[in-house]
Amino acid sequence: MMHRRAFATALAACIVAPAYAQVAPRTYRYAQSPGTAPDLQSLDLYASPGPNLWQGKPLLVFIHGGGWRIGDKANAPHGRQKAAFFNAQGYAYASINYRLSPAVTHPAHVEDVAAALAWLADHAEQQGLDARRIVVMGHSAGAHLAALVATDARRLGAYGKPLSTIKGAILLDGAGYDVTRQAPSVIARGGFLGEMYADAFGRDGALWADASPVTHVREGAGIAPFLIVHTDRPDAVAQSTLLAQRLRAARVDAQLIRAAGYSHADANRKVGQAGEPVTEAIVAALRRWI
Repeated sequence: MMHRRAFATALAACIVAPAYAQVAPRTYRYAQSPGTAPDLQSLDLYASPGPNLWQGKPLLVFIHGGGWRIGDKANAPHGRQKAAFFNAQGYAYASINYRLSPAVTHPAHVEDVAAALAWLADHAEQQGLDARRIVVMGHSAGAHLAALVATDARRLGAYGKPLSTIKGAILLDGAGYDVTRQAPSVIARGGFLGEMYADAFGRDGALWADASPVTHVREGAGIAPFLIVHTDRPDAVAQSTLLAQRLRAARVDAQLIRAAGYSHADANRKVGQAGEPVTEAIVAALRRWI
């Protein structure tokens, strides 16, 4: 795990991006929880202008990181940077916000992610997209949420959607796939990261298993294939390897990729750069899946 200064540095690095062709998003509110600022339950949908240009196109949905407590869909590496690249590859692209801790705890974050995916599936035809070809991608805490919504059938099920709504999950350097292993030591150490986990998942362990994607992996559950990217951060290596092992044991296709020499921020901000190896692996996976 990163200490507070490293976390802040990584977040700042995520917000700085090279120049990309601007693709103006259309913003939609996917849910309306009482007392919640509208932007926290909204999504940005990126597609190049033109009538029927996106008819039947697949959709890549991005979930930002930030320790379940900060971050925004509109930050360049979450929005316009990746949208420009993936639009050029023939994919519609959406970046979503969700309610943040400490105002909420699990399962509010993943409930919002599921609500956003359900909204996109329900409005796909209206938007000229293919509801049968939706892939989720997340970085850091967003990787945890992408893994959770792609393994816990109850989340999409609450909106009448099967787990098979998701055709693939791309995880960028997450370290919280088994909260039962991470939370005790991180919370015990205290400090910023301890507060981060406690705010998101509580201190007493009652929510930890439910919040762990590995808990929900079952053979025959309709879980989509995974592409799991990790840097050399020890927690990311251990947690990514564990999730891949659980998925493979359940006969789910799980590809594990080491982003050698990458920082935690690099694992996000470099995706969408031409010729970048993680990006190439993602594009190859998307072509296989959808």
